[in-house]
Amino acid sequence: MRNFKHLKLIVMALMLFVMALNLAHPIKADEEEDQKVVRVGWFDSSFCYFDAFGRRCGIAYEYQHKIAAYTGWTYEYVEDSWPNLFQMLKEGKIDLLSDVSYKPERTEYMSFPDLPMGAESYYIYIDANNREITADNLDSFKGKRIGVNQGSVQEGFLKEWAEKNNIDIEIVSLLVEEDESMDMVTNGEIDGYASIYTFSSEQKVIPVVRVGSSDYFYAVNKNRPDLLAELNMALAGIQDEDPYFNQRLQEERLYNTRTNAFLTPAQEDWLEKNGTIRIGYRDDYLPFCDADDETGELTGALKDYLAHASNGLRSSGVQFEAVPYSSTSAAIDAMKNDEVDCVFPVYLSSYDSEETGVWLTNPAMKTEMNAIVKALSENGLSRDSALTFAVDADSMNIDTFIMDKYPASNRKTFDDTRSCFEAISSASADCVLLSNYRLSEVHDLMNRYKLYSIPTGEALPLSFAVDRDDRDLYFLLNKTVLITSSEDMDAALASYMESHHKVSFSQFLKDNWLGVIAAVSAVFMVINVLLVQKLQAEKKVNEQQKMMEDALRRELQHKEQLQSAMDMAYRDPLTGVKSKHAYNEAADQMDRRIIEKDVSEFSVVVFDLNDLKQINDSKGHETGDEYIKDACKLICSCFKHSPIYRIGGDEFTAILEGEDYDNQDELLDSFKKQILKNIENDGTVVAFGCSRFEPGKDTMTRSVFERADARMYVEKQQLKKYASTVK
Repeated sequence: MRNFKHLKLIVMALMLFVMALNLAHPIKADEEEDQKVVRVGWFDSSFCYFDAFGRRCGIAYEYQHKIAAYTGWTYEYVEDSWPNLFQMLKEGKIDLLSDVSYKPERTEYMSFPDLPMGAESYYIYIDANNREITADNLDSFKGKRIGVNQGSVQEGFLKEWAEKNNIDIEIVSLLVEEDESMDMVTNGEIDGYASIYTFSSEQKVIPVVRVGSSDYFYAVNKNRPDLLAELNMALAGIQDEDPYFNQRLQEERLYNTRTNAFLTPAQEDWLEKNGTIRIGYRDDYLPFCDADDETGELTGALKDYLAHASNGLRSSGVQFEAVPYSSTSAAIDAMKNDEVDCVFPVYLSSYDSEETGVWLTNPAMKTEMNAIVKALSENGLSRDSALTFAVDADSMNIDTFIMDKYPASNRKTFDDTRSCFEAISSASADCVLLSNYRLSEVHDLMNRYKLYSIPTGEALPLSFAVDRDDRDLYFLLNKTVLITSSEDMDAALASYMESHHKVSFSQFLKDNWLGVIAAVSAVFMVINVLLVQKLQAEKKVNEQQKMMEDALRRELQHKEQLQSAMDMAYRDPLTGVKSKHAYNEAADQMDRRIIEKDVSEFSVVVFDLNDLKQINDSKGHETGDEYIKDACKLICSCFKHSPIYRIGGDEFTAILEGEDYDNQDELLDSFKKQILKNIENDGTVVAFGCSRFEPGKDTMTRSVFERADARMYVEKQQLKKYASTVK
């Protein structure tokens, strides 16, 4: 009997052990599932790049993190050019690659999910200064060398485009990063480069002709069906959660940084011929635009918009002049008389714009519209509403908006907004439409006439109007819309709405009477306290004096800390030379000297370290930092009498004046000899380019810098060729 009990205990223990194993196994499997590592390709482009702080960015990077939220994947990034990564995917050396177009023959080597990442177009890019190749003359492409990523879908589109248009071009297959391909365009090694329209480049290149378009996908390692199933699940979940996720991500991460921020030769010719872009705007129309009462200068969101446009257009010398008019119609008449080049803000139907003889750009700003009413009907406000709208005589935009959105309604014209409100109050009209940004301006009027506002759910887009004979300016202004984000304009409109809302004293008392009574009571209490304190004032003189001395001491300490912080902002912490912020101020000061004709001689030298990325990747960032410091010492030892600035991770610049300017040829020759010697001895290699200021031609330091920068890139390629011959 006792043996039976022992056997029973042993069996129960074994059963418990087996149950524990079964429970532990799925937990371990889940842990492994959560820790699944996916090798993903990383190629330098708009899809994946590093920002100024060394952080990973781009549409593919953001998309991959969204996918990981559904799958629990962890990513291992494999960096190379897209053609090389594409080959690695075919060979099973990576698991996932973004921006791959579907081709039936590719399914033999890789798998495609059910849903694409998005859609993209492919264009040929040329140097922005190239006036030989033009989109309106395809024969200008004949005999030209056009580069394209080897094995990419755009290579096939490029061939089809050339055959379709009977154009004999030389297609150059490339295996390098896209930035290097763009360098080849600007350096003249190739005449053009076929890439996606959303390619973001620092080089001065422009898209000139479209060669095709397609959906693009994440491609998956053929041997990883598990990843494909999970990817399909994740993509479907993302689309179910947010049907516009792809479109929104493209707008946020791609379309605001496109290379078509560069002006075309035709647009640059327009600026050279016409100079300043004259903009007629509606006066007294905050928060959109207004002439400042004291200075007469432009204020409102249009001022912020033009500042964004001037900074965003990748071309020097773009200037705007704003001219106020009493109404939009008056501004359009002025444009027809050649007093201004364009008008803002304008909303017209396509028919009305044709009849008026103008083009409307893409919307530069948008505003939600509100209806000001006395009583709302049970049916509300809809396209079928048969209402009578009161319209300000100066509001052609609102008049057109009503015809487009509420065609069953009638319109009555009144002299001004006050008259419109009186008409609603007296039932002569049913409502008036007003931008939600302007509601604060009519707050008092609405209270006086006992009116209230309701949102219509409709937005009024506001554009620039351009004469139909001025298409170059039309496309130029459309570029400013592209590079100016709607979020910035929304913030600007809100800020001017708040800062310019005036409240009458009587209205303030009415709205804040409790606070006023409390404030008056507090004043009487303070007076009583002060009377009591006055009796004790003499006893506290010494204490107050000490407090003043302490405050002065703290102020001096604050000034010292502030000065120390400013010194840090103007000094590069790694090398000790001046920072990019210091260079920007020095360039601004030099620009003022140029304008005042206070300078006639200076040069800019641009330096760039070779192979820093390779050193960081192979030997670590500490070695890379030492390489940067060695390069800085080399530059400083040669240009001893000039300020040296570190303006990027591997970029330096110097402004030469005085002794270094006079001896620059000897200094540059000595510097290059040292670099060539370093190449032979595996030392520090720094490419450089120098440009002199040319009075009468250069109006800004930036143009001198850009010439030096272009020469530096040419020198960089020559040094690489020399290094290859030595080694």
